Amino acid sequence: MKTVKEYANSVGKSHQSVYKQLNSKKNKERLENHVWKQDGTTYLDDVAIDILNESRQMIQIQNDIQTHEENDNLRKEVNDLKNKIINLQDELKVKTEQMTSLLLENKEKTFLLEQKKDQTKEINQLKEQLDREKKEQLNEIEKLKNELEKEKNKGFFARLFGK
Repeated sequence: MKTVKEYANSVGKSHQSVYKQLNSKKNKERLENHVWKQDGTTYLDDVAIDILNESRQMIQIQNDIQTHEENDNLRKEVNDLKNKIINLQDELKVKTEQMTSLLLENKEKTFLLEQKKDQTKEINQLKEQLDREKKEQLNEIEKLKNELEKEKNKGFFARLFGK
């Protein structure tokens, strides 16, 4: 025979939790005639101690089962998250490769654009040069026309003797 306090100390529980166990619906009926109070102290006989131990073991088994289920759920969640990370890493790799490809393509197009700008500048310079040469040739033609016109207006003898 033990007091509630002695029992609580022996199983590593508080005396309040032992009282909860004593007053639970599940145990109350079974503990009848095995628990009594005397001078403000509650006593437990061997049968009450066995019932409480059995109840404590059942609670522990339930807790173990629940913990095991929670662990299984957490393992599943961790595996799902690992798979998600792997998928995201694969997506990142693909996106990185695409980005690298686009950067190279952009570099090539930028180079071609620079070439085109250089060619356009060169073409404009050649065009300006051609325009200058054209003006010079037109001026030369005009000059020759004027000289020809002067020669034409001279008389026959002036032309003949160079006057």
